[in-house]
Amino acid sequence: MSYDLKTIKAPRIEGRPLRYLAALLEHPFTGTIPARRFLSLVGIDQFRAARYHEAPLWYPIVPAPDTQRGDLSSRALPDENLLTSLGVTRRPPESWVFPSMGDYARAYRDGTLQPSQVADRIIQILETRNSGPSPLSSFTSWNAEDIRRQAKESEQRFADGSARSVLEGVPMAVKDEVDVAGHPTSLGTEFLTVTAAAEDAWIVARLREAGVLLIGKTNMHEVGLGVTGLNPFHGTPVNPYAPWRYPGGSSSGSASAVASGICPAAIGCDGGGSVRIPAAYCGVFGLKLTMGRSSARGEYPLARTVANAGPIAGNARDLALTYLTMAGPDPEDSLSLLQPRPDIDGFLDDITGVRIGIYPPWFNDARKEVVEIAEALIDRLRDAGAETVDIELPELDSLRIAHLITITTEMRAALSEFSRDHRTDFSNESRANLALARYLNSEDYIKAQQVRAHLLKTFSSVFETVDVIATPTTANLPPRLNRNRPSSGVSDLTSMTQTMRYAIPANMLGFPAVSVPAGFVTARSRPFPQSADRVDENENTFSEVPVGLQFMGRHWEEALLLRLARVCEELVARPRPRVYLSPFLSPFEV
Repeated sequence: MSYDLKTIKAPRIEGRPLRYLAALLEHPFTGTIPARRFLSLVGIDQFRAARYHEAPLWYPIVPAPDTQRGDLSSRALPDENLLTSLGVTRRPPESWVFPSMGDYARAYRDGTLQPSQVADRIIQILETRNSGPSPLSSFTSWNAEDIRRQAKESEQRFADGSARSVLEGVPMAVKDEVDVAGHPTSLGTEFLTVTAAAEDAWIVARLREAGVLLIGKTNMHEVGLGVTGLNPFHGTPVNPYAPWRYPGGSSSGSASAVASGICPAAIGCDGGGSVRIPAAYCGVFGLKLTMGRSSARGEYPLARTVANAGPIAGNARDLALTYLTMAGPDPEDSLSLLQPRPDIDGFLDDITGVRIGIYPPWFNDARKEVVEIAEALIDRLRDAGAETVDIELPELDSLRIAHLITITTEMRAALSEFSRDHRTDFSNESRANLALARYLNSEDYIKAQQVRAHLLKTFSSVFETVDVIATPTTANLPPRLNRNRPSSGVSDLTSMTQTMRYAIPANMLGFPAVSVPAGFVTARSRPFPQSADRVDENENTFSEVPVGLQFMGRHWEEALLLRLARVCEELVARPRPRVYLSPFLSPFEV
């Protein structure tokens, strides 16, 4: 068996050339030649020549046995007993401590902090720092009056002794791909910003039921068609650890809001690493759930068979609490009814005997510093009792191409009405990607689902010998920002394939996966070429850039991934982010 995963070799295109390319691809006559060239670069020709005999698998869901499926009538919210049972994190002494949901809960209950104080501080942050000369750009929609109203209601519930859960009054945010009543779901575009959603998505309703203080909608790479987080309409969210680098995408605003301390957790969506990549780039935790683990009701169906929502959090316990709140069956989403009961059993257990599968050629196919940091954390996990097992994973390149076909075809179908009526309102990057999808056909899509069925069997057999599969989260570091931020997007297929190298199997095959902070690389901090954008001229020219480690597990086994995340948190020191604006801290400064 040979390692076959390829990196696409293609030129970086932006500005006027990208606009011309988009226009060429959109035209039914002039688009054929450049489309064939691009599709050949990504490997479509070889993919079309391959033959598979499996029946297509449309959704990568492995139903739990009937006896294990969740009870629709029992959806308890996280309480103080659960918070206590999660214990206290033992971090390295030099590690920066992100204020947690437990910190908010204790401060509210002992009266040292009020939800209204937190609301006022958040509003101050958003009014003064979300826009301007060096903006956070983390949020696309928020409403000061609504934030204050929610905080007052939480205060009243505390006064009445009727707090809904340990999440009562805790600030959280939601990616601009998921409906929040009173806010538009713009998908990071400029033209879908008028009509507000009439009701909450199912997972947002669960957060409200828990008493969460919902700040608003977080920024994203436009329509999810990119992994850097660049957004020419709402601005590119800051990477709090490395403000001169991209935050990752497409859930860029959610990761930025968490890493900068505005909220302890946020909701993202992951169709090709879109939760895990920004979590890794921003030095926080991100969990891609098992397909069907939470209801998709109220999420925009951009890529329904590969994407689902997941939490991003500053620590493993907040990741677990958010997961428990948003997971579970929804009577109106049939796919969510196939799951077992969500739990975090064994969260505080050690990892003695946990078998970590590593496919060495894949694991090592990354930037040297990334591999070194990921290997160092694996070594510490071995010292903590885990076992490592060498494995083999064939046909990773076929899975890459199958994912590309699936996600772009589904996105084009989901956005078809806007592609017609608002074609030129998209960025040139999105225009080019959506136009390129026109040159994929039904045979391509069906074969991609055959590959999904074929490789689900292969990966499932590997999971009979190991408990998780470990890789770096991405093969590269977050790219540095350009001097002149592109106003209409960038096409960089080489960097994109490096960024997504380890993300795709979990999306195509429905497995859960978590990204954890693994360490930091000392790397150049200034943009290329040198620029004053987000740069203090008195700063050093190097900064600490985060690196993530990913664990992918069996269907429905998020609990084990969360246990590994907790152990990793106890082994890895994280410095304070350069951009940090927590409404919890006192004295408070913007």
